[in-house]
Amino acid sequence: MKLNRAYLEEGKEEIFTEKIDFSNFPFNETHVRRIPMCEATIKATDYGETLRVIFQIKAQVIAVCSYTLEDVPMDLDFTDELEFTNVDYQDDEMIYEPENIIDMDPHILSLIFARIPIKVIKPGAKLPENGNGYSVLTEEQFLAEKSGKKNSAWDILDTVKLDEDDK
Repeated sequence: MKLNRAYLEEGKEEIFTEKIDFSNFPFNETHVRRIPMCEATIKATDYGETLRVIFQIKAQVIAVCSYTLEDVPMDLDFTDELEFTNVDYQDDEMIYEPENIIDMDPHILSLIFARIPIKVIKPGAKLPENGNGYSVLTEEQFLAEKSGKKNSAWDILDTVKLDEDDK
């Protein structure tokens, strides 16, 4: 979805709706496999240097289960807001877009990704069991085990005599 600021009347809210096709987008297969459906309605209001955009997004997302690597379908329906500016100054609240034509697809995609948990777990999924030569640990178990282990490669340094030790 591309929005052309040149056609927006200043101070007047304009509404646009479009189905967005993310089928050709190269997703990271370890977190999100695909987005088969996405419909976005945006309400854009131009205030001169600032463009306020309210997004209403409905999307179907196929995420990946962290435990089983199986597909986890998710339905998202949310509203969010972004502000754009065409003036180059430091502001963490606004996105700098110098051109009149703004491609909204990357912003819509980032808003969708912000709604997907980092660790997606399919309902009923459990961690795999330990096996021959390997063990499956939660992150907390791993960190506890790691903090208790010493690196034997560095243990030899404890026996090294330095000149400072002789004094």
